Order: sequence, then structure tokens, then C-alpha cells
Amino acid sequence: MTARRWSRRTVLASVMATVAGCTGIERDGETATDPLPATTTDRPTRSDDEPPATTTADPADTERPETTSVDGDRQTNVPFRETPERTLELDLYEPPAGTDRPFVLFAHGGGWIGGDKGYRPMFDELVDAGFVVADVQYRLAQEKQYPAAVRDVVAALKWLRANADAHGIDPERGALSGYSAGAHLAALVAVAPAHERFQPADFHPDVPVAVDALVGYSGPYDFTDAGIGDNPLVAAFFGPEADVETLREGSPVTHVDSGDPPALLVHGTEDGVVPVRSTAVLADAYRDAGVTVEVITGEGADHGMIDSAEWREQTGAKQRQFLTAHLGGTRSER
Repeated sequence: MTARRWSRRTVLASVMATVAGCTGIERDGETATDPLPATTTDRPTRSDDEPPATTTADPADTERPETTSVDGDRQTNVPFRETPERTLELDLYEPPAGTDRPFVLFAHGGGWIGGDKGYRPMFDELVDAGFVVADVQYRLAQEKQYPAAVRDVVAALKWLRANADAHGIDPERGALSGYSAGAHLAALVAVAPAHERFQPADFHPDVPVAVDALVGYSGPYDFTDAGIGDNPLVAAFFGPEADVETLREGSPVTHVDSGDPPALLVHGTEDGVVPVRSTAVLADAYRDAGVTVEVITGEGADHGMIDSAEWREQTGAKQRQFLTAHLGGTRSER
């Protein structure tokens, strides 16, 4: 398959024009298998052999630190799902000891047409707090349109739970998290875990999808405004012929109800890629449904707030408190 290349300038310009969306119609008949877990384990430093991320829409995705300081182990390039387009992989960041540990599944940004899994400073903070972090890949829009990426996040979550014992994970205590486009995918799965179109075909059908918490960084959550389907990234993700109902289906705000997990939403006021209004709309939907939602609004922060050293102390501490409150700690801490 030859993937369409998008320039960073084009991506940023198109996203800044309106809230970037994500829908495209994945056809039925998709098949997938559950590969065996990889066995290679290494210390948490980025290897020169690791492939660079593909074209990305998010500056923060290309300007992250090149090494990690996680006091634990990292398993890289663990295959979790075979698709017709490629094998999808994840990286696991694990505390050095403990059992029955809660997990956080993280989805990267990149405008749904770029980006890849890769270390973020927040991972070591979560590992230090006793969480297992799974940093996952999903198919990009030029590989397969909506709802392929949504199904891939669901598949990663199911795989993680199905293989929980091998990694000292408590499958009943988990959270979804993501940045930018990944925040959209995480939120959509969190608020619509049982939606029929979001389920990967014949992939751990008996493993549940619902989680206990959601953490979203700088995400777009609403594609229902008139004309938003004309945005190049929205058209790329959902497909150029996506109708209003498809855009509604792919909008997390559409699915919010009283049974949804608590959410922590982080967004900068000077985000020139995804307007802060996007988080405000989702937070309002949560409040209207009577569900717990906490918002960190970074005054003057831009789209790269997730990795900003200026904001990390506040966002990292709040995230640890939020996840510990809703997921609990390790077995020794309970």
C-alpha cells in the first residue's frame, strides 16, 4: 500500500481552520487475529533502531525528549493485532514490581494521518505511581478510514485485558488516555464502549471494553457543526462522502450519558490546532449528564501543553491524583 504523504504545513493549516475531525467508513468483512505477545524486554531508553514516527500534525510529537527515565521496564513493539494494512504494535511501560496493577492505555496524536507510538514524559510519572502504561498504534486515515482507528483502540484495550496476567495487570481497573487525535479516539471508546460499529470483528468478543476513567489532552470531541465535514482532515478520516449522521456517530459528545467514566480534560487557551472550545463542549456534556469531569485549562498554553515542562508539574500531579482516585493503587497500597 502506498500511503498518501501530507506536509506538516498542510496538516496544521487545515486543522487550524476548524476543529479537526475524524470519520471515514470502514467496510465490513475486516478480519483480525490475536498475535502472541512479543518476548523482548529492554530498559526504557529509545533505541536508534526504532523507526521514526510517520508524518505528524502535532509539533509536540516531533519534539519530545529522546530518552526516558522510567524506573521500570519497557517492552517495545509488542504486536497486538493483525490487520490487512499492517501489524499493529504497542509499547508497555511497567513498574519494576507489583501485581494486580491498574493500567492506562494511551493513543498518540497526529491528526489521524500521522504520528506513532513513542515515549512521552508523562509515562514515567504514571509508572512511578504504579500504573502500567500501554502506548498503542492505530491505523491512519490513508490506510483505512473511520471507524478503523476506533476499532484498533478497542482491540488494544481488549488485548491488554486478555493478556493481563502476563504483565501483572488488574484487567478490571483501567483508563483510556490520549493526545489530540488520540484524545478523540480515547474519548469515543470511553463513552461508547459497546457501540456495535466500534467493535473489531471476531477479536476477543467476550472481553469488555468499558473503563474506569478518561484523560484527554487537547482533543477534538465534536464534529456536529455545519460544514465541518469539508475540513480536509475530517474528510480524510471520515471519508469525503461522510454524512451528518456519521459525523455525529464519530463525535464523543454525541454519546455522553450518566454511565460514562469520570474524565480529566486538559487544554491550552492558546491552542492554535484544536480550539479550547472543544474541551469546553465535552465538559458541558459531562456536567449535563451528571458525570464527574475535571478540567485543567492552561492559560497561554499551546497545543504542545502535554509535554511542556512549564505545565508538567501541575498536569502530572493532577493526573496521578485523578487516576489513583478512580482506579486505586497497586495491591500493596490497597
